[in-house]
Amino acid sequence: MMKKLCILLFLSISMGASAVEYTFSPKDVPAMKQLLGSGTLQPGDVVVLKDGTYDNLEEVHFTGKGVFSKPIIWRAENPGKAVISGKLSLRIYGEHLQLKDLLFYKAWAIGHDMIDFQKEKGTYASYCRMTGCVIDECNNPAKGTRPNEGDEYWVGLRGTNNRIDHCYFANKRVGGLVLQVWLSADNHLNNHVIDHNFFGERQPYGGNGAEIIRIGHSWSSQWESRTIVENNVFFRCSGENEIISVKSCHNVLRRNLFYESAGGLVCRHGHYNIIESNTFIGHGLRGTAGIRIINQGHTVYDNYIKDVKSFGLLVRVGVYERPTAETNVKEEPLTSYHRVENVDIAYNTFLNSSLELGSGRGEKMPRNVRFAHNLFAGQNPELKIVRADEVLPGFLFLDNQWAFPDIASLPAVPYERVRSGFDAVDAPVGLERKEKERIDACIFTVGPTWYEAMKENVNYIDMHR
Repeated sequence: MMKKLCILLFLSISMGASAVEYTFSPKDVPAMKQLLGSGTLQPGDVVVLKDGTYDNLEEVHFTGKGVFSKPIIWRAENPGKAVISGKLSLRIYGEHLQLKDLLFYKAWAIGHDMIDFQKEKGTYASYCRMTGCVIDECNNPAKGTRPNEGDEYWVGLRGTNNRIDHCYFANKRVGGLVLQVWLSADNHLNNHVIDHNFFGERQPYGGNGAEIIRIGHSWSSQWESRTIVENNVFFRCSGENEIISVKSCHNVLRRNLFYESAGGLVCRHGHYNIIESNTFIGHGLRGTAGIRIINQGHTVYDNYIKDVKSFGLLVRVGVYERPTAETNVKEEPLTSYHRVENVDIAYNTFLNSSLELGSGRGEKMPRNVRFAHNLFAGQNPELKIVRADEVLPGFLFLDNQWAFPDIASLPAVPYERVRSGFDAVDAPVGLERKEKERIDACIFTVGPTWYEAMKENVNYIDMHR
């Protein structure tokens, strides 16, 4: 037994002793690329970029097999001082790799994804991490900023158990996603974590395909991803009406802040997603929205939605039933809308924000939707129910609160099923404190603190809430 312990101790010391730090400057790019893609980096090795601009790196492979306690790290010597710009196709694959403190500024993709967590189909990243990095103003100058003028993705997240945290993303103008979680038949149970990032301004794009985050696609929407998106800030993310588009199953989106962003959090496809403890502050700006629900089995819990212009909550009617293995997707395409069913909407706060139930084209009315213990309050109630006689039988309204200055507003509601599920109350005290605590919990914990533009955005939110 003692002999075995000695051997293990020797091996652990040997592993620690073998870790090497490699340092490169902009004039050493060929040697740096050769090392990063060689597969010879060992657990604990560190590749350091000295200050300077690394221009037109083109195709770069970062690969190796680290271990949990000793990842292989590629980092800036000084956070933000190693700047990567120009043409880039960065492929990350292997295990326990970490990209840290790098600034991608005015870089753009060769091909589709500028940063891709795979080498090729079947060779993915696992337990890899992108942390403390910045992607800002990365737009291909050969592409336009309107629909049909070309697109590219900044980050394609593939593989399993990867993490993107404490990064800053802003000023994407060319079409395409900021961050796409890719699913495939051989690799869809992702278990990724996207947390404590600051997603900065994205101006209106004028069409579809400008989401900030999308989890899956229509064609992969019936597969589980189990991705977690938590504790992020979305500041003026106004590319299109979907800021986050969920197109897969069993994901968790919680404790995120959506601030002055023209768009919403949308369960577009897929089922059994959890939308929990998110905060939406719209300040009455055009296009600001809350949560849109389509499909089945979702939980919408403890969200705080204030002063959004489009809708606080929208529950849509479906065109088809939920797909099954026997569904003919040519006749009932996965790109369509499926019935809302078995959804729990509870303990949410809607302030000066509308409730919209039953909108959209289709005949598959919501079914078994519980709307319970929510607060609906503000200056004037905006309750929009389309085809109420068909829609409302699918809802159970239970122990909700209705707090508007006009005490006669609840009895004036023409829908008995809604009226009986609310109690008229005075506006609860403590909402401003609750809002402040939620915002503080997000803005002071996200992003790379060294990046000046992010600090300016955080200060704006702090001063204008």
